[in-house]
Amino acid sequence: MAPWSSSMYGLVDGNNFYVSCERMFRPALVGVPVIVLSNNDGCAVSRSNEAKALGVQMGQPWFQCRDLERTAGLVGLSSNYALYGDMSNRMMTIAAEYAPRQEIYSIDESFLDFDGVQGDLVAIGRALRAKVLRHTGIPTCAGFGATKTLAKLANHIAKSAERKPGSYPAAYAQVFSFGAISLAERQAVFATTAIDEV
Repeated sequence: MAPWSSSMYGLVDGNNFYVSCERMFRPALVGVPVIVLSNNDGCAVSRSNEAKALGVQMGQPWFQCRDLERTAGLVGLSSNYALYGDMSNRMMTIAAEYAPRQEIYSIDESFLDFDGVQGDLVAIGRALRAKVLRHTGIPTCAGFGATKTLAKLANHIAKSAERKPGSYPAAYAQVFSFGAISLAERQAVFATTAIDEV
């Protein structure tokens, strides 16, 4: 096992963020295929895992998938950006507690700079994830790497290992750190990952 680097970045983001925000206030939507639509209900800008399983694509126009309302119970929701902004602020405030520096990257993503932070980053990531879920209801994934690109890739691996069993080892699901695996394991991860995922 490789030792933890004193210079590591984390990327924390909300899973299916807009859908997760809606589900927090409408729990009956949990387990239901849900998409959030862009302004004027034009196209899908957030999809639940159930909607993804139905084949709904990011950016797909509503008129192209609307028949899934009748055939598969798909729910299409108008976007509520005031709600998403408020939930984002809550999530980012909690994430900022775990590292000396934070860079908010998008409404549902932030980089955390763990330079000088000692300890098991996977354990820290799991604690962060649990606190965000407890206080906001938003599920997250966290990835750690020596660069922001590797942290982003680690986050992708954490999400993929959870959503697509068999894509990566199950132990990498939800929270994954390149600093926690051996060189051979890193090479296996890189070999498994398509270059267009980086």
